[in-house]
Amino acid sequence: MSKPQPMTSGSPAKQLVLFTLPLLISEISHLFYSMADAIIVGQILGVNSLAAVGCTAVISSFVFGFVFGLTNGFTIALAQRFGAEDKIGVQRSFASGLLLALSFALVIMAVFIPLLHSALRLMRTPPNIFDEAYQYISIIFYGLCITAISSMFSNTLYALGNSKLPLYIHIISSLINICLDYFFILVFGWGVAGAALATILAQLVSIILFAAFIFTKYPALFSCKRNDWLLWRMPKGEIRAHLKLGIAMGLQRSIVELGNILMQAAMNGLGALAIASISAAQRIRQLNMLPLFTIGAALATYTAQNYGARKIARIYQGIRHACLISLSFSVIMGIVNFLWGDSLASLFIKDAPEALDMAQLYLKYIGATVFLLGIMLIFRNVMQGIGRSASPILCSVLETVMSVVTAFLLIPRMGFTGVCLANPLSWLASGIPLYIAFVMFVAQQRSNKLGYE
Repeated sequence: MSKPQPMTSGSPAKQLVLFTLPLLISEISHLFYSMADAIIVGQILGVNSLAAVGCTAVISSFVFGFVFGLTNGFTIALAQRFGAEDKIGVQRSFASGLLLALSFALVIMAVFIPLLHSALRLMRTPPNIFDEAYQYISIIFYGLCITAISSMFSNTLYALGNSKLPLYIHIISSLINICLDYFFILVFGWGVAGAALATILAQLVSIILFAAFIFTKYPALFSCKRNDWLLWRMPKGEIRAHLKLGIAMGLQRSIVELGNILMQAAMNGLGALAIASISAAQRIRQLNMLPLFTIGAALATYTAQNYGARKIARIYQGIRHACLISLSFSVIMGIVNFLWGDSLASLFIKDAPEALDMAQLYLKYIGATVFLLGIMLIFRNVMQGIGRSASPILCSVLETVMSVVTAFLLIPRMGFTGVCLANPLSWLASGIPLYIAFVMFVAQQRSNKLGYE
């Protein structure tokens, strides 16, 4: 294996920044082609097509979020072993994670694809956008195996401390996705189906590139030496170790999305204009949240590696630096939302001033409170990095509870303002178990006198 260096020595601030920047640019490229889908669909196909794509987001996030969390959990185990300099453990973790991710994807496809039609009806999808919504989400689900493998490869590189290779690959796949969007929609006239197919094909290209780079840069992960095939047999101990982290992180994301599904059902009752405004505003909200999520993801890898090396004091240093970076980004994104939110929303919404006004209001609520999300993500990723799954799951449960409160109490009484309050209230409530769990972890470390140098 090449010699990637774990983040267990040197300046925590410098390591977090150097790891986060490529990760952030990579995620921005992902968001860029997601926004390109929405812009092309909204500007060319119209507001109803944009609403059709937007209302499927919570269903795909519910299932795909589980897969992303699953692969993230698998590679947390890999990062801990990498920090402990357990070469064979890293190889076993990669093999087990890849096979488990593919197995879960196949089972999920078999279970969920037949249920998509009923799910859209239960969510009260408006009749005028139902057919396009079903067409789009069906095609996206048929690409789940491709998404799972791509996610596993990407997270493996992150766990090894390499955030640059995923950056290059994500930029390439983003450009391919945008080109295919225009080709399938404008030239072939395939509508929302073309946008979905473009996404799948772009991810397929990313798998090919990931496999080629990993085989070249980290050949030991695919080692074919004598008896190395045993790494791919997945002993029961390996399966348990990976499922413990993977399922916990997958459930954590799916629990949150379950609440979002209920909230989407409530929003669907507000009509196509409200759905389109939220679909546009949430693309911009993603831009607000990306720096915060990438800081958290970087901190999870940093924490896992240092926890594996038993350098607890460095974890505390990393948290302090991450909080400062996160708050700085929150302030910047809040200013952007208040000053230019309407201009950004107009990229997606054409000839619908009422929808544009709703999108702008939503973005102001997000801009004023996004710092709550940043702090919560830091402590959630720290607890995940040390392998403590209970508090992140409880965090997700509370976030879902607030979504239920929004769907059944706030939106019926307050209308669109209730939608705007959903995220801030969820971020505020869901952080509580994380902060308590972290205080308990610190107290435990002090009593054990571990990690102090």
